[in-house]
Amino acid sequence: MQSQPNTLERVHRGDLTGLNIAGLVRLSFETHPDRETSGLPLTGGDINNRDEQEAFCRKYVESRGGTYVGTYDEPDTSAWKKKRIKQEDGSYIYRVIRPVFEGMLGDLRKSKTESAHFVPAEGFDKLTTVDGAVVYDIDRLTRDHRHLEDAIEVVQYYHRPILDIRGSLDLLTDNGRSAARYVLNARASSSTDTSRRLRDSHLARAARGIPVGGNRAFGWADDKRAIIDKEAWQIKAAARMLLAGVKASTIIRKWNAAGRLTTKGNPWSRRTFVLMMTSPRMVGYRVYGPMDQPHHTRYLTDDQGNPVKGQYDAILDEHTWHSVVALLAGPDRPEGHEDIGKLKYMLSGILRCANCGGKPTGGAQPNNRYTYQCKYNDGGCGNCGSGNAIDAIVTKLILARLKEQHIEVETQPWPKAEELATLNAGKASLLAQFKENSDMGPHIWPEVRKKEAAIAALVKERTAYAKKHATPKSTNMVETWPSLEVEQRRAIAAEMFEAIILMPATKGSNRFNPERLQVVWRQG
Repeated sequence: MQSQPNTLERVHRGDLTGLNIAGLVRLSFETHPDRETSGLPLTGGDINNRDEQEAFCRKYVESRGGTYVGTYDEPDTSAWKKKRIKQEDGSYIYRVIRPVFEGMLGDLRKSKTESAHFVPAEGFDKLTTVDGAVVYDIDRLTRDHRHLEDAIEVVQYYHRPILDIRGSLDLLTDNGRSAARYVLNARASSSTDTSRRLRDSHLARAARGIPVGGNRAFGWADDKRAIIDKEAWQIKAAARMLLAGVKASTIIRKWNAAGRLTTKGNPWSRRTFVLMMTSPRMVGYRVYGPMDQPHHTRYLTDDQGNPVKGQYDAILDEHTWHSVVALLAGPDRPEGHEDIGKLKYMLSGILRCANCGGKPTGGAQPNNRYTYQCKYNDGGCGNCGSGNAIDAIVTKLILARLKEQHIEVETQPWPKAEELATLNAGKASLLAQFKENSDMGPHIWPEVRKKEAAIAALVKERTAYAKKHATPKSTNMVETWPSLEVEQRRAIAAEMFEAIILMPATKGSNRFNPERLQVVWRQG
């Protein structure tokens, strides 16, 4: 048997006799017909079809005496575009992510097809011996220098040939590897130029407010400009409910139960709902910016720092939208994954146990019954009572107290909106001055930081204002009470009572005794 270096020499002469070769087939989303315009140049020999690439690779291997054992499939994968990756220390690095490519290199190092991405050819097992790999051309292998060096390492130190059928890639010799680095550098420069032209094109369209994108946004028609009245009404109703204290999860559950689906025909998830409601498109801003920044901040501004308006009408007014953003995406929003017992029942966490001072929470029982219990798992003493009876008693107390009360119908706009706008305008003016004269940096940037600190403080204050005023809006709470959601009733109870104390039960009593409840009304 020939040594491995001699195998590379034989392969360099075009002899693959006795070698098991696998193909790497990459379908680039950069040239996907549904995502790019037909006028853009293609790479990889103008080929972006999986079956055609595999057929060419198989023919190449078999015509030189080798055995084609299978294919590594890379669907919709860019060999050039980097993604941001968070490190353990909190910092970020940018890398091209290609698990199929890396799995193939790992298999070549071990000479076994252990990667889950390997698809064996007919007559071969999933786990088989592999001696080398073949691609259509260098573009199908890589456009990233790190990945090229990884491939060179496999060829040079593990003696596993990696070939291309067009002859533009030679990793078998020193001169060929140097040429491959030069070719890749030229291809990377071309990719960079293409990316720059696309960025400039997107920015130019954004500055004119021209809408782009694939699927239409919820609330707008397929032309991405005209509003669909039925969906716009649904969005406005959701905003009113959120500002009245209804949780997003409640609205999502109601929408899904009513068969109201997303524009892709899927049920609503919390993430989809929050992204939709906090999109700057809701107030007519032109959505633009990096995907990794908060969604509600992704809109284009002009040189004066003012939002650029898109060529579509707004569905929400700015005050309503900012309040919704504060509730769904604000810095002080409550964290998720709360105990469902603390959300599903009106007095969970509001009741107090007279024995240990704990906070009983609700739990379901048969026949649509439920109890409030000071749970042992939460460090409680086990004191409990009928939730149905307790809620009925407390509801009567609340309605009796509210019988003659009227709650304001409209919340006043946040009083410091103009102050925040002035600060944003001042910051934009400073940045414009720096752009005109960078020598003023030592004087400008300290002022920018001061304004940013003031802006951050006001945004936090606006969030708190929105949360405080996220309560039911009704002129007659007694009439409105039956239609309120549990979380709205909880908010009212929390405002009215300092504490509701659950006394221990007496032995031998099956019915809930109203005297077990002691209420402390909130003063003022």
